[in-house]
Amino acid sequence: MDNAGTICNNLTVFLKPVDTLRDAVVSFARSRLDAIPVVGEDGQLMGVMTKYNLYKALLDGLSLDMQLTGLYHHPAVVVEEEDSFEKVYMTMVGKRVGQVVVINRENKPVGMVTKPNLIDKLHSRSERMAGELASLLNALENGVLAINRRKIITVINPAAEKMLGVKSEDVLGREITSVLPDIKLRNILRTGKMENWKKIAGFPGLVAKYLPVFRHGIINGAIAVLNDLREYEQVAQELESVKKLQQTFATVLNLAYDGLLVINHYGTITTANKAIQEFLQLRQEDLMGKPVQSVIPELELEEIIQSGLRDQGDVRIVRGVRCIVTRLPVIRHGKVTGAVAKLTFRDLHRLPDLVKRLEKLENQVSFYRDELSRVSHNDLHLDDIIGDSPAIQKVKNVCRLAAQSISTVLLIGESGTGKGLFASAIHNESRRPGPFIKVNCAALPENLLESEFFGYEKGAFTGANKGGKPGKFELADGGTLFLDEIGDMSPNLQAKILRVLQEREFERVGGTKTINVNVRVIAATNRNLEQLINEGRFREDLYYRLNVITVQIPPLRERADDIPSLTSFFIKKYNRILDSRVTGLDKESMELFMQHHWRGNVRELENIIERALNITQGGKITPLHLPQYLRNPSGMKPSKQEVTCKEKIELSSSVAIAEKETILKALERAQGNRTKAAKLLGISRTCFYKKLRQHNIRNKQ
Repeated sequence: MDNAGTICNNLTVFLKPVDTLRDAVVSFARSRLDAIPVVGEDGQLMGVMTKYNLYKALLDGLSLDMQLTGLYHHPAVVVEEEDSFEKVYMTMVGKRVGQVVVINRENKPVGMVTKPNLIDKLHSRSERMAGELASLLNALENGVLAINRRKIITVINPAAEKMLGVKSEDVLGREITSVLPDIKLRNILRTGKMENWKKIAGFPGLVAKYLPVFRHGIINGAIAVLNDLREYEQVAQELESVKKLQQTFATVLNLAYDGLLVINHYGTITTANKAIQEFLQLRQEDLMGKPVQSVIPELELEEIIQSGLRDQGDVRIVRGVRCIVTRLPVIRHGKVTGAVAKLTFRDLHRLPDLVKRLEKLENQVSFYRDELSRVSHNDLHLDDIIGDSPAIQKVKNVCRLAAQSISTVLLIGESGTGKGLFASAIHNESRRPGPFIKVNCAALPENLLESEFFGYEKGAFTGANKGGKPGKFELADGGTLFLDEIGDMSPNLQAKILRVLQEREFERVGGTKTINVNVRVIAATNRNLEQLINEGRFREDLYYRLNVITVQIPPLRERADDIPSLTSFFIKKYNRILDSRVTGLDKESMELFMQHHWRGNVRELENIIERALNITQGGKITPLHLPQYLRNPSGMKPSKQEVTCKEKIELSSSVAIAEKETILKALERAQGNRTKAAKLLGISRTCFYKKLRQHNIRNKQ
């Protein structure tokens, strides 16, 4: 900022009252100043000696040896160093002086401001303002055209050139009527009145505002401000289209049968249709702009913004009402900008029936999946099973011995440990000529179990194939029949299975002909069969018939050394399936894997890897790609006190008890929502429903 200290001439000479006129002549000649400050012995300002004072003294015939006392002006006109340029200017104009003395806070002169100083500063300011004005005019989207009082064009900015189709060099300095007669600025020179926006003849879409320019109360020129309405008309049409689209959107939202809620990236509600307003019993103004967490926290919509993943649908309790909630992110340019929630809360009395139908369909899908798995495991051998830990090597050695025998094999292990893989490998290494047939006793509907095992004759029941159908025992003749989840078989069917194992013969459903078969049976279960025997739910004689060669398959947490090789295998597998390029796990993720309890065992590990490769398509898997429960310390290994059973209960019984407690805790955290509880446990809904039946857990949704 300009002030007196920055625009003054610095002083190098001073006069004192005791100095003579001769001293003054010499000082003026040396400094070429029009005035010199007069100071006392202490250096403080006493007055100012001007050339006018000097000339007057000499013309009055005073001697050159005469002292200056009484010949100089006092007090001097002064300004302070920090005074602004405007204050200096007004002081000089008001006092009608050609110079002022600049003093500091100690009243000592430090410089002089003269008229040339003011002129230089005013000139530089004028040039700067002219440059700023030119830049402003060039940056304006409005066109600007100016003329002087002689109708000569003095200003035209680039916007005006573009609108009028002219170049500045062709119109500047020329009379406006000769080059732009349609711009009616000459009328303003005559009337001196402003004219608001008017159309310009010959320039469709252009309008002009005319302004007079006055100087000292006399009209000195005129300015035209031009505006191109064509762009505004286009924008207006677009806005009208958007407005209609918004009206349509609002109508559709309000007609929607379901409740719809939209939030932005900050978790603030931006849209709420009438259905959700009625459901929440709130007005629109009570919802709009409010944090969703404070209005309806049950939706947990911020979770969708953070993960960017779509929630296909879930049953939740919202305001005490059971709803089907679907949540999905709003993604723009690859970034999550918000989230949408859809609530279905009407006609949910049919939900239990739908759930039962869904369970039935899922059981059927599980059955066909098992059938597909059976086909895909035809060439599997024990050496193909991933794992080099001592625990898994011991299992492989027992299985090799079992493969050379014709006796029944019972595979015991938690869900997800790979019992089906070992059963297939035992069959393939046994070199039995017949096929490997798998039956999931838990997945088959109760009314189909007997016909699936033993087949049926034509006309045995409604819907039966006209030619009948062979059962699993017939299909497995000469080979191996794998009875998975044998602990879920009904007591009635257990008796019939026992007969086949003992006598190696049976009859089809609806038939009388006895069929003899040579079938080697491998059974598997994650249940405590001895406990089921005590409860009267499993036949003791069948148990001893099955329990000839027993193979205890360890859970993943007891063979943690195999986790790196299993992880590498699943990453390669899903890289091929998903066409991704994931290279492995980072150090922190591997540490989480090694610390996790793995209640879902190898199946849980595979599901987590598949999920991670769906989220990231390349690089390393990081903790951000893993489920929340895996990063939660509550999912770590249990303490030794939890594992050690002081009452020496069998390990399988301990696992069952712990599994039931874990399922109950998951249901509690999920507020009874089975789908959410299954997600928390990292298992499929089919597996979860099976666990509920196994542990006789019933919860109301």
